[in-house]
Amino acid sequence: MLDSYAILTYLLNEKGAERVEELLNKARNGEVKVYMNVVNLGEVYYIIARRKGVDVADFIIANLLKSPILFIPADERLSLIAGRIKAFHKLSYADGFAAATAIDLNATLLTGDEEFKNIAGKVKIEWL
Repeated sequence: MLDSYAILTYLLNEKGAERVEELLNKARNGEVKVYMNVVNLGEVYYIIARRKGVDVADFIIANLLKSPILFIPADERLSLIAGRIKAFHKLSYADGFAAATAIDLNATLLTGDEEFKNIAGKVKIEWL
């Protein structure tokens, strides 16, 4: 399960990018499933759009949508799980969706975002 931090790390070739690339390659080969919530996809979009413009953001999102990442919709159930997480833990609502999705799928969340330390006991985390 990827959050926006993991994707941005990969796109910007920062420390940890090789781990994200490894998982994406394994997903292409059918060895693992890699998930991301669409709320976190939107987060990637606005961060890139602010830094590089909407044309670059559109291009990157189009390529992510062609990648082996399985995008999970933000339905009512996940919205309420994310809301409960946000209500009792100090992290952004978008991060709440990443955590809620990881919990719901019993998946490990790949991130380097320090905010997730607040819920480390509630969700499995692999730190970049």
